[in-house]
Amino acid sequence: MSRPSGLTLIGKALSLYQREKMLRMLRDGELCGCQFAPDLALDPSVVSRHLAVLERAGLVTSRRDGARMMWSLANPAILQVLDELTALTREKEVVS
Repeated sequence: MSRPSGLTLIGKALSLYQREKMLRMLRDGELCGCQFAPDLALDPSVVSRHLAVLERAGLVTSRRDGARMMWSLANPAILQVLDELTALTREKEVVS
């Protein structure tokens, strides 16, 4: 059985709004995992699972800072891709 492609992993990672929002939250730089929970109204354990999916897809990276996990975008270009995909969906909504 073959493994999913990188594009498939990214598509799956972006399939939930919360993950898209997490990527956008990282626009201004690195954040502690604990900083996502209040804005997303999610339990910290759920935030951790979402971040793990984003990391497996290669969209974010993590590093340990003492007891905290710090997260950042693996490549800032992902935000341009998100913006382009958002624009495409808006164009489709206008046409429909």
